[in-house]
Amino acid sequence: MVGLTPARARLRHLMSNRGPKLLRDLVSLVTGQLTSMVIGVLAFAALARVLAPADYGAVEFAISLASFGAMVINCSIGTIGVREIARKPHRAGQIAAQVVTARTGLALLVVPALGLIGWLTGQPPAVSALIWIVALSLLALPFKQDWLLQAHEKMHQAALAQPLRTLVFAGGILVLARPGMSIQLVGWIEFLSILAMCGFYVIAQYRWTVPFKGGWPRTAPLYYLREGLAVGLSNILWAFMLYMPMVLLAWLGSSDGLAWLGAAQRLIISLLTLSYLYFFNLFPVITRTIREEPETWARVMVSSVHVVAWTGIGAATAITLLAEWIMTLIFGPNFVTAAPVLMILAWVFPLRVLTGHGRWSLIAAGKQKHLLRAELVGACTLVVSAAVAIPLLDAPGAALALFAAILASGCVTQIATRKHVGMLSLLRPVLHPIAAAAAAIILAPLVTDDPLLRGLLGGGIFFAVGASQLRAFFRNLHRVSYAKETPTYTN
Repeated sequence: MVGLTPARARLRHLMSNRGPKLLRDLVSLVTGQLTSMVIGVLAFAALARVLAPADYGAVEFAISLASFGAMVINCSIGTIGVREIARKPHRAGQIAAQVVTARTGLALLVVPALGLIGWLTGQPPAVSALIWIVALSLLALPFKQDWLLQAHEKMHQAALAQPLRTLVFAGGILVLARPGMSIQLVGWIEFLSILAMCGFYVIAQYRWTVPFKGGWPRTAPLYYLREGLAVGLSNILWAFMLYMPMVLLAWLGSSDGLAWLGAAQRLIISLLTLSYLYFFNLFPVITRTIREEPETWARVMVSSVHVVAWTGIGAATAITLLAEWIMTLIFGPNFVTAAPVLMILAWVFPLRVLTGHGRWSLIAAGKQKHLLRAELVGACTLVVSAAVAIPLLDAPGAALALFAAILASGCVTQIATRKHVGMLSLLRPVLHPIAAAAAAIILAPLVTDDPLLRGLLGGGIFFAVGASQLRAFFRNLHRVSYAKETPTYTN
């Protein structure tokens, strides 16, 4: 029994705010996201079995419109709210009210605009009604207080909301879905799922953070609209870069290429979601240290870059070596042709997550206009490179165009970060992981043609080349994991 005491003390330390809180929070967020994704896929798979193809397409169309409307309503105003709470924690309740007010103003503009799309595009009355239902659900979105939980380091609570939403949606589909069901009923189920999610956020706000407070100027929400505009437009340009290759390929390439690119891109977008969750988790640390403790910011960023370089490049190496096996396993033998596309897109992930340090640091420092310029450069690079590459290479050309766009945007972001925030080196930390990746990708195919064995052998080579950096990796991982110190807010 005496031997249990050190173990209990160790466990108590690991679960305390003085333990590896950032790592624990990241595990919570990733688990919540993965749970939500699995439930959502199962729900839509069930829906596809009871709806006619045209009706299922109408549901996807309406929800896609709502997703875009949600992006406009959010407009990264919450991200600005996190930054402002880090600067003025005593005003957290007022900031919470101002962010909701700013978002409500946008929602009152977006909802009728989305509702009119059904009429403007000549949709049947049933589809137009569905669009209005999902559009009206966005009126609850201003109360999506995930950013407030983020600012107060309540990641475990924030991770519960998305699974709750998908559970409500999946439960509604499971209970009510029948062959020939009305598509408006699907809209009302989505409406209830968003209400459940936003209701949870408001309860969580009052339970774990701060209540709304008044006593602020009426013009205060305009500040969040103005500050969030650059980041919001940057996010729209990022979405443009992600999805425009499909449009350009449809115009300049083959119809089969759309299948290869779409399948490979779906896998990489899932990885990019993990990148967002990582920085969602790290952003409160960045906002607190970038102004008050720049030396701490620099140390955390250096360690984070090293950890991300090894994990991101390692993941891209594994996907490159296993591309044929992955595509065949998930999509079937016909999709082995998409393996070269996946090999190219795999490298978008480490590039985007590495340059994410600069992007989020620019936002924390109030220099988000430079982020908008970087994404604009990336969007222009995409169009130009796609015009050249797609006619020559088809789907792989579209993938190369996306990689070129992310690279161009990342370079501009890095220059802006060095000029307006501080020194943030990316080149030196990636040299050793790139060497390990090159050794694995070149040597493994020389030994075996079997995709799975090639991946396993490549993993061994990557680990062997990087073994000398193992101690430094765990030292940097430790520093990042312990980067959080839960702040105490005065309300």
